[in-house]
Amino acid sequence: MIYLDTSVLAAIFFREPNAAHLVARLESQRKAKLIISAWALTEMASVGGIKQRTGAIDAETRWQAIAAFQRFASMHLGTVEIEPADFRTAAVLIESPTPLRAEDALHLAIVRRLGAQIASLDRRLCAVAKEMGFANFELL
Repeated sequence: MIYLDTSVLAAIFFREPNAAHLVARLESQRKAKLIISAWALTEMASVGGIKQRTGAIDAETRWQAIAAFQRFASMHLGTVEIEPADFRTAAVLIESPTPLRAEDALHLAIVRRLGAQIASLDRRLCAVAKEMGFANFELL
């Protein structure tokens, strides 16, 4: 089971330069279950809004990217809900010696609960995850 964090999804659906490579890498894992959390839905909306507000994309591109992501997620990704215990686990993870942002701690809490590998383009998150004993799925 491979848990995709929002950095991977945003790179693919907002067509960042490494998108084709990421798609190919994930395609090579067809037998592995690819999952996201409901939190990723919120984060993708946020990424789209930030990109539009900063002028990186226009409203139409934002709408198309979010619509494509939502279609893909509903057809090809397992979506798990966040459980109350995930928030408590995230709070504990934040207290670790290595600084961790709340949203990253929440992703890791979900990964821990599911026993999944984490796939992220956030090098800092991957380093912290590895340090904490989480399995990283190498994308690049």
